[in-house]
Amino acid sequence: MDQSDAAPSGAQDESADRVARNVAAIAGLFPHLATRIDDGSGGTRRAIDLDLLRQELSGAIAEGPSERYRLEWPGKRAAAHAASTPPAARFRELPESSVHAASTRNLLIEGDNLDALKRLRETHAGAVKLIYIDPPYNTRNDFVYNDDFAVRRRTFRKVLGTPDAGADDPAGLAPGAAPPEEDGHLHSAWLSMIYPRLLLARELLADDGVGFVSIDGNELAQLRLLLGEVFGARNVIGTLVWVSNLKGRQIAAGGPAGTHEYILCFARDADAVGRFRGSASRLHALMPAVYRRPDYTVKHDARGPYVTKNELYNTNSRFNERTAPTMVFRIHYHPGTGEVRVTDIDDDTGFDGFVTAMPHPNHRPGVRWHAWRWSRARVLADRDELEFEVSDAALRIRTKVRDIDGMTLKDVIIGPSTASGRRDLDELGMHRLFDAPKPVDLLRTLIAVTTSGDDLVLDFFAGSGTTAQAVMEQNAADGARRRFVLVQLDEPVPPGSEAAAAGFDTIAEVTVERVRRAGERLRSGIVDAGAPGDACDTGFRTLRLEAVSGP
Repeated sequence: MDQSDAAPSGAQDESADRVARNVAAIAGLFPHLATRIDDGSGGTRRAIDLDLLRQELSGAIAEGPSERYRLEWPGKRAAAHAASTPPAARFRELPESSVHAASTRNLLIEGDNLDALKRLRETHAGAVKLIYIDPPYNTRNDFVYNDDFAVRRRTFRKVLGTPDAGADDPAGLAPGAAPPEEDGHLHSAWLSMIYPRLLLARELLADDGVGFVSIDGNELAQLRLLLGEVFGARNVIGTLVWVSNLKGRQIAAGGPAGTHEYILCFARDADAVGRFRGSASRLHALMPAVYRRPDYTVKHDARGPYVTKNELYNTNSRFNERTAPTMVFRIHYHPGTGEVRVTDIDDDTGFDGFVTAMPHPNHRPGVRWHAWRWSRARVLADRDELEFEVSDAALRIRTKVRDIDGMTLKDVIIGPSTASGRRDLDELGMHRLFDAPKPVDLLRTLIAVTTSGDDLVLDFFAGSGTTAQAVMEQNAADGARRRFVLVQLDEPVPPGSEAAAAGFDTIAEVTVERVRRAGERLRSGIVDAGAPGDACDTGFRTLRLEAVSGP
């Protein structure tokens, strides 16, 4: 993969290919809609007759002023269009900023992530297992990502029909008050920034891929709606609450002191995503207030170690002989031979030497029994995955859990904090180079429960580079071979900042240095990991986006 040689015509070809694939997909459903039109060069190309398509979908077309449930803002169409235009820049290798470039499979890209995502679409479509991003929050500060297609404040006022006083704020406002349309413009600018990037991210995400977006309360509601539009509402699968500052932000003007942020979780296809399973012992060590210490007795059988946690019956009383009649039956067990039989609930036939388990009594009015969690066929086929306990002629049945240290991630994270994120940088000798870096343990937790093997992790708002360090450390801990791609805008560091005093010119330079130092620290053996640092990929190729000049 030689990213530096990619020509702009290749991006245009890719855009044309996507259109052709969409045309072919529609023609496959409705062959009579296919036609041919002039391609502008003396030939023809395949197309779709839009009038016939409208007839085919009559009664199901939403257009014009029709009222429907969706998120709208000035600039939305231009933002969506921006995702489909060819990239205006291409990659150039930076060997002097790379580490182990010849052997690494990791990438660190300097430049605007909009163009970077378009370039990555050409090489990594459908290849990303996990996306994590921490985009700039809407805090009324100057916005770094001032895309050309974004609606400016003056245009926004014209759209709303608001008089323009010739200054940033119209006359007549109370001192310190924002103009009535100011919030709308800020939301619109933020949405126009994130929208095309999410559209491109969707094309990069694998069919079983998931994504996380860190956000605060200013754009939480809008972001959830937008994720639902881009990925489908059913694929927005959770909202994690991260307690980033338990003591609370004491400088708040009014109301409670804020202690938390949010992490919205989405999927390409929710049906392809399982539970987020992690190590119970690690989760407890990291978040003892959220996870209890694993104290189940480890047992062994012919298939290996296991623990028992739950009995076989369904604890939800709504599942009973009326709502789930096929799941209510008698189970018979022979302690001597281990044989298992099942019979109907109203069949009182007894078997010599067998002990019978009835379903658990149900106290819901009008029913008698709880349903079992397993069907009859599964009870008979997988009886070795059940533990039968006979005591005083009574039979209790528990399911065996082979994942003895497994636990499902909860939707509240207490432990990793903004303060621990700063300590992560201190350990690398980069004190105060970033104001609020995400903690490594937060990202390691998300990475551990969603990825394995050589899965690819993408962060296109790389910031301090926490994601790269988390990937490398998690690989060292569990022996996996995950890869990362990071993208960071090469914006100048603030004048007079610690980063400027340390000799850095851009945020991207600080990101590169942080990832380099994190890799060195891992290779040195300072990090307590399961595998030596030199056994995992701690290198990266650095690429820079440069504007395309000429054909």
